[in-house]
Amino acid sequence: MLSIPYVSRILDPEGIGKVSFIDSFTYYFVSIAEFGIMLYGIREVAKERGNHERLGQLVSELITLHVITSLCTMILYAVSVFILWNKIGDVRLIFFSVSFLVVNAFSCEWYFLGTEKFSFITLRILTARLLGLASIFLIIKRPDDYYIYYAIITASAILSHVWNIAILFREVRFSLRTVNWKRHLKFVWIIYLINLCYSVPLMLDNVVLRLVNTASAVGLYAFSVKVVRIGAALITDSFLVFFPRIVSLARDKHEHQLQQKLLLNIRLVILMSVPMGVGLWLVADKLTSVFFGSKFLQAAESLRLLAVYPFLKGFGLFLSNPVLIAHHKEKAYLRNLIAGVCLFIISAPFLGFYYSYSGACIALIFVEFVIVALNYLSAKKLLPDLRIFDSRTLLHALLGSSLFIPFIQFIKSEIISDFGKLVISLIGCSCIYMLFLFFVVKNNLARQVKYYLVDYFFKRTR
Repeated sequence: MLSIPYVSRILDPEGIGKVSFIDSFTYYFVSIAEFGIMLYGIREVAKERGNHERLGQLVSELITLHVITSLCTMILYAVSVFILWNKIGDVRLIFFSVSFLVVNAFSCEWYFLGTEKFSFITLRILTARLLGLASIFLIIKRPDDYYIYYAIITASAILSHVWNIAILFREVRFSLRTVNWKRHLKFVWIIYLINLCYSVPLMLDNVVLRLVNTASAVGLYAFSVKVVRIGAALITDSFLVFFPRIVSLARDKHEHQLQQKLLLNIRLVILMSVPMGVGLWLVADKLTSVFFGSKFLQAAESLRLLAVYPFLKGFGLFLSNPVLIAHHKEKAYLRNLIAGVCLFIISAPFLGFYYSYSGACIALIFVEFVIVALNYLSAKKLLPDLRIFDSRTLLHALLGSSLFIPFIQFIKSEIISDFGKLVISLIGCSCIYMLFLFFVVKNNLARQVKYYLVDYFFKRTR
């Protein structure tokens, strides 16, 4: 996120468009090679974490399966590069793309999530991203350095994978003697199809837009969608933290604890995504001016169109992972995704061709809304006893966020820089929102967080 302002001022929209295209193109093949192992691996590791011998065999089998699927995917990748070469046109981008695909064959993030090693995951992510961020500031100097920008992106991802592999092989005994990777095929294929369908709007939006429009249009779309996806990731990453525990609670039929975890998840989604969306809508112009620079001022329109994305993505993933998939209702989620993907395939090229980056934003929001609606109906039908929404929390979030409007209008009337207005808006709205939740409506989750922080502070100062 911190690199966006700097990169947008050095690189032009066409260079950003080329990087966004190859990055989305590569990650879709990563999704193909992943073969549904990520979610399946988290679920199975969470079940076997107490049995070291069976866990070692599971890890060996899943890594072997991933290597095999990656080799097959590389063939499809080579054919696709040949067909789309006129849209790529830079062998350097292909080199970095292939390097990442090769290392990704040994991806094992599912092991660390399934064993709930969140402190290690946080350390690794922060280290890789900070090194990547420093490299961007030190190396990117000219518009022609777009390929170096992509090299840094892939190098950061490769560092994370290599670090994972080194720690995994130190903790788990890897053996090919009794590997029976075929036994997992009958379980992963549904999750695999889910992963492929899920990745279509997530990874191929830039690719589809580039096929029907210019690289500059992709550049304008890519930066704005990256902002809202980073915001959404702050919310949805909590699902990976809770997912192993929810799987265990669902398996052991601890209904009360399970319901409490699910309500905690959805309340976090609502309380974080609603103010995020309202804030994006209100400060889109200032955010674009400060972060993107004069070359990307048109991206403000995209940010406003995408303001509802964090809520839709957060609620949609909540309904899919902790609710449907954790309760082995993958087939229902798959049907919903297929419907969404069909709508995306129809709407994205059409709207992207006629309305450029704005059309791509509209198509993305439309598809996310449809998937959320279908997931909600499936969850209510298949799991009627689960409480999967909290309207009271939504009301609190909407009322608190509505207070941003007069505050930001007041800030706009002051004669200060765009950067100053953005910073004051961010700090002021955050304080207003938290004070409203703590002292006006006395939201339950906000009060729990307040008591936890106060208790933690007093323990640290004793």
